[in-house]
Amino acid sequence: MSVRVTYPIGANFKKIAQACSAALEEIPIVFSPDGMLIEGLSPDKAVMLSVFLPATSFEEYNLSEEVSVVASKDEFVRAFRRATKRDRVTFELTPGSRELVVRVTNVRTSVEREYSVSLSEVGAQRIGELDIELEVTARMPSDELATVIKDVAIVADEATFQFTSETNSIKIVAFGDLGEYRTELKQFKPLTLIESTVSNASSKFSVDHLKILAKILDLADEVTLAFGPDKPLKAVLDIGGGKVTLWIAPRA
Repeated sequence: MSVRVTYPIGANFKKIAQACSAALEEIPIVFSPDGMLIEGLSPDKAVMLSVFLPATSFEEYNLSEEVSVVASKDEFVRAFRRATKRDRVTFELTPGSRELVVRVTNVRTSVEREYSVSLSEVGAQRIGELDIELEVTARMPSDELATVIKDVAIVADEATFQFTSETNSIKIVAFGDLGEYRTELKQFKPLTLIESTVSNASSKFSVDHLKILAKILDLADEVTLAFGPDKPLKAVLDIGGGKVTLWIAPRA
């Protein structure tokens, strides 16, 4: 099995690696004819991260067959620590190797940095899309949600998302020893979409888990959120034809 693929925006992988670092103990990667998939669960099974980049989003995408590997988290994150928008990223895997070679190349200066990322002997196991009906869907600017998460984190360790059809809005409330936080998200203030199949829905989430989401929000201008009564929060970001999906389990 051999892999050589090149992705044009190193900064995207830096942010993806940061989210992986916060959520996962190791990095499961699948190179398939369709594209590159990173998919895994947090140790407490409360967060699921899925990153799919289609083959068409790569400058070069060559593989002899589908390849599933599990990479060292620390070494994977280290490879992208200095990556910028001016860098392209090349992944190489040669037959029989227990290391994934990552090359980060500055497209202007041609300066290249090479990293070896250790692989475990166990291949990645796919989890697949979760089949859960989420009654409330909303879309909003990513930076607006990042600000909400930042503000919530100041006062509390959990936040409640509440939808009501009476106001057709989502309220986010949090209470802690340092005070309380409340905000209301409405159509055009700042939501660009809000839909629901129920009149009311409420679900509570760990702020630590929301912080993982915050790490990847600047990958895209908008984020789509979905949740339901005491159901997970699903956040989806579209990046260059690819998709980053983060699931956060609700708190009791």
